[in-house]
This record gives sequence, C-alpha cells and structure tokens, in this order.
Amino acid sequence: MSLLVFANAAFAAEPPGETVVVEAPAPRGPDAAATSAAVTVLRPDASTPASADVASLVESAAGTTVQRLGGLGDFAAVSIRGASLRQVEVFLDGVPLNPDGAGVVNLAELPLGAFERIEVWRGNAPVSFGAAPLGGVVNLVTRQGDGGAVSAAYGPYQTVKGDAYGALTHGNLDGNAFAEVLSTQGDYRYFDDNATVFNLLDDHVRVRGNNDKLQVGGFVRGRASLGDWRVSLTDAPLYRDEGLPGSVNLPAEEARLTTLRNLAVARVEGHGGAWAGSATLWHLGRREALVDLAGELDGAAREETDLSDTVGLRVTATAAPSAWLQPSATVSGHSETLAVTDTLATDDEPVRARRVGTAALGADLRFWNDRLTLSPVVQGVALDGATTIESLDPRLGALVRPTRWLSLKANGGRYLRAPDLVEMFGNHGNLEGNPLLVPERGWQADVGARVEGPRAWPVRLSADAGAFWLASEDRIVWVQNSQQSFTPVNFGATWVQGVEAALDVQAFDVVDSDTTVTWQQSRNLTADSGFANNELPRTPPLTISEAVSVHWEERVRLGYSLSYTGANYWDAANLYASAPRTLHGAFVRAQPTPRWPSLELSALNLTDTLTEVVPRNPADPDDPSRAVSAITDFSGYPLPGRTFLLTARWQQAPPTKDRP
Repeated sequence: MSLLVFANAAFAAEPPGETVVVEAPAPRGPDAAATSAAVTVLRPDASTPASADVASLVESAAGTTVQRLGGLGDFAAVSIRGASLRQVEVFLDGVPLNPDGAGVVNLAELPLGAFERIEVWRGNAPVSFGAAPLGGVVNLVTRQGDGGAVSAAYGPYQTVKGDAYGALTHGNLDGNAFAEVLSTQGDYRYFDDNATVFNLLDDHVRVRGNNDKLQVGGFVRGRASLGDWRVSLTDAPLYRDEGLPGSVNLPAEEARLTTLRNLAVARVEGHGGAWAGSATLWHLGRREALVDLAGELDGAAREETDLSDTVGLRVTATAAPSAWLQPSATVSGHSETLAVTDTLATDDEPVRARRVGTAALGADLRFWNDRLTLSPVVQGVALDGATTIESLDPRLGALVRPTRWLSLKANGGRYLRAPDLVEMFGNHGNLEGNPLLVPERGWQADVGARVEGPRAWPVRLSADAGAFWLASEDRIVWVQNSQQSFTPVNFGATWVQGVEAALDVQAFDVVDSDTTVTWQQSRNLTADSGFANNELPRTPPLTISEAVSVHWEERVRLGYSLSYTGANYWDAANLYASAPRTLHGAFVRAQPTPRWPSLELSALNLTDTLTEVVPRNPADPDDPSRAVSAITDFSGYPLPGRTFLLTARWQQAPPTKDRP
C-alpha cells in the first residue's frame, strides 16, 4: 500500500501528458524499518543449518525464549518478553493455531522446511491478525516459490528425517505442496541425581526411555487468479505418535500420546486502485489420545481422548484515500469446542464451548514527508462461554525516521486474554484445569531504535535495540506442585521489564553473523507471602544467541552457533530452578556445483554438556554449597548431549542469505 500511495503521489506531481512507471519487487514480508512494531523476519536460507527447526530459528530472535521438553522433535513452545506461553499467538499464513491464546502451540509440529519466512512480532501486532496478545505474534508463512526440493537426514537415536517440496504453474492456476516425515527413538543420555541433591553416591547417567516419536505432516495449496482477485484453498494435516517420557526424577515408561490435526483454509483476496482486502474461512480440528494406564504421569490411570474444534471467519480491509491516511479494519469471529472422553472414568465430561468475536480499527497517519507515522488502534473483544466477557482495548504505535538509516519506535497498549477451555476444564496427564480462573489483563509498552547501513557497502549491517515493560493483572500461571503436576492459578499482579538488542552483519559476501541479547527482570506482586517479590516461573534473566558462518560461493560453508539461557525457576515459590546452560553447535556443508546435491554434517551441543554446577539451595543465596545439576528445561525435562545429523539436499535454486 505504501508503494501504491507513492505511485499515486508521483503521478499527480508530473505534468499532463507524461507517464510515470514505478517498478519495485514484490514485498517479501514486513519491513522492520517501516513499522513502529518490533518485528524480526527470519528466513531459512543458506546460513541456516539443516539441524535447525522452527523452535531454534524463533529462539534466535531478540526477546524470545523457547521452552523444550527434550531434543529433536520433542515439544517446544515460545515465550516473548517474559509473557506466558499462552500470551503468544502462533499463526500459519495468518490463520491462528491458538486463537486468543487458546492453548500452547507445539513448534515441533511445524516443519521448518515448509516455510519461506517466520515473522516474530513482539508486542504490538498488525491489525490484520485480528489479535492483540500481550506477548506478541509468531506468523509462519509457507513456501510459494517455483521449482522443487528434496532432502534426507540421518542421525543418532535412530533419527531419520525426509522432506519434499514441489510447485506447478499453469496460466492463472498455481499450486504447491510440502511433506515431511520424522522418526526417532530419542533414547539419548542424561544425568539423573535420583532427586537427592545432598547425596552424590546415587547419581547416574541414564538413557532416556519412552521418548520415541513418528511425525508426518505438510501442506497442499491451490490458487486461481482472476483479474484483481485471487482464490486459494489450503490444507495442512498432521499425524504424530509419541511416548511421554516424564521428567528426570519421575520417568514414564509406557505413557503415550497420539495427535491428529488438520487445518483447512479458504481465502479470497482482492485489490483495487486504492484498496485491498481479504476474507478467510478456516477450520482447525485436533484430536489427542492419551494412554497412561499405569498412572505414570500424575498417579492417576487415564485413557482419554480430547477433541477440540474451531471454526473461524476473518475479513480485513485496507484503504489509501490519501498519502497521509491509510485506515485498516479487521472483523473476525470463531467458535470452539472441547470434548474430553475418559474411558476409565465413571462420569462423562460435558462438551465445553465458547464463541469469540473481535473487531479492530486502525490507521497509519503519516506526517513530515513520511518521516513521522502514528498508528492508533482500537480493538474490541466479546466472548460468550462459561463467562461473558467484553473489552475495548486501545493501543498506539509511533515511528520516526529522521534519516533513511535510522528508525525510532514506541508502542503501548492494553491487552486481555480470557482463560481457555483447557485451563478451566482440562484434565490431561499431569495438567489439571481450574474452573475458577478469571481473565488476565495487562498493558505493554516498548521503545526502540533500528539502524541500517547502506546495502552498497561491502559490510552491510542492521542493529536493533529496545526496552520493554509488561504489567499483568490476574496473570494465569501453571504452578508445579511436589508431585510434578501443574494447575493454572491467577497471580494478583506481575511485571516484566527488560532490554533487547540484535545485530545482523554480512561482510564481503563471505561472512554472515547474527547476534541477539535479551536481559529481563520479573516480579510476582501477589500479596501471598510465599510468592511475593519472587521471579516468575520460566523467565530467564539473560539469554544470548549467536550464529556465524563463512562461505565460499556456497560451495563450502562453515557455521557456528551459541545459545545461552540463564538459570530460572520452574515454580512460583522459587524452590525448583533449572541450571544455566551454554550450548554450542557447528556445521559444515559442501556443494561442488549448484546442480549437485549439498551434503552437510551438523552437530548440536558440540561440547556434550550434560550437567552444570549450581547452588544446592537456590532459596538461600547465602548458602555456599554447590551441587551437580542436569541440563534440563521446562519442569525438569533433560536435554540431549552431543548430537550429529547428516543431511543431503537437492533443490533447483539454492537459497542465499536474503534479509529485508
């Protein structure tokens, strides 16, 4: 739309009888320098190792923290700027996978090879999503290019992975498809202290059991272009069967989970001289079957099936009536149901349902020769379910571009998220619902700056830095008890504040480097003496990510990565803490000519780090005693040691380093 306004203004400025033609490449995602929001666009390209997945790529963005339950293919979810996992909404081609924070999206279910780019919106998200989560939005955009690609990988723990992509075009019709298969036993080594911190004699290195998984997924899409209109149909199925191994100290040998998911989308898009719009209809169905007859997860035998079903419609419109005004609006609605069937229970659970409607109206107001942009938004939400909720929340973004290389940003607004059906009524494994939950409300604000060097320079760089603040009322947090079970509760009030920075450098078409740092503080402001002034669970104070690679005409590329996550607590009482961890990775890839397949050897956790020395009693900072702790993540799930992956890939047009 910015190009459209520029073209109209340029045409009006020319004398009669002359024709001005404005040519520009089609946009490939948002421009981080042209929006007030803090956004990072991540592209799987030549600098991305074959061992990377969606979770690791998202984690490379500033302000993000990924919580994992193990290694390759295991559950992974993202937190942004200290927000809870449900305060981040994940979209697939603009369609919500957890609308209004209904559930936590497992990033391991989303194959990285299916996507052209990943947009990480921290805080203020565009009106077109029809969503305003407190943390932000992750939008995964599927591949749309021509040609084809095939890859196959093999690694330890009987890990096999393969994927294929293809696209066809015929006149006004085009289509593309992607499929991936992943199979692994996941039986890696890990350190177990047998839940006796003060006794070193019973410490052992064990093998992870019941951690196998088989996953098959992908997407298929067909589109037809009719003048100024385009119609598309997309279907994205998933099948996943896996063992549930449990935590370090409470392993499960037989519990299993089988997941079937399907996302079907129909979309109509159109544009005219000064407007553009779309209508999207989607259906998201998910079936999870849990079998835990021995009660290994929480002591209760279960054989249950959860069926969730969501149907939604969203309409968006954007106009450009003048060079200084670009209004936009989004109206959406969806209904969702949750049915839980436990064959071992004596009573049937009722089917839970709710309906949600959202309307958002915003505009870009451009002044000072486009150097100043104000972006006010008002979003209303109405929810009808176990409780009726209505809310009208404003937010505002400001962008100042005093020069072509500097962008100054500021954002602020109010947000709301109602508890979802699982939080209120779920009874899944070691997760127990709480029907007494109330909606969480909060505000978010950030300021930042972005600097971009000229692309003509032999060393091209872009740098981002910012500060953020989040304050929540009645924040919903899953609290872990001594039996390793989790129940959601409302905290009275919480806040998170921090700073984030990112540096992207490309030097002499030989070196690519990306560095991000996030520092944050969190506090629980509840009046409960056991929780007051404690850190929020799973909110690490410091995270660092570094990825650098050197290549020679893409015939040979060497890469190195570093990921650091500071120690953080799992529980509200701050009694259980994870060890800080520093993980290194590396890869080497060779491709003699573009017509040949590439061959890559990549390594995760290169130093085979399984343990760290930590304070024996984290609740007493004056206690000098130290203990050996396993490298674990969410709720004590161990991470694997050194892992190699050998990958062969063939594609018609090898990707290159291409950042907006």
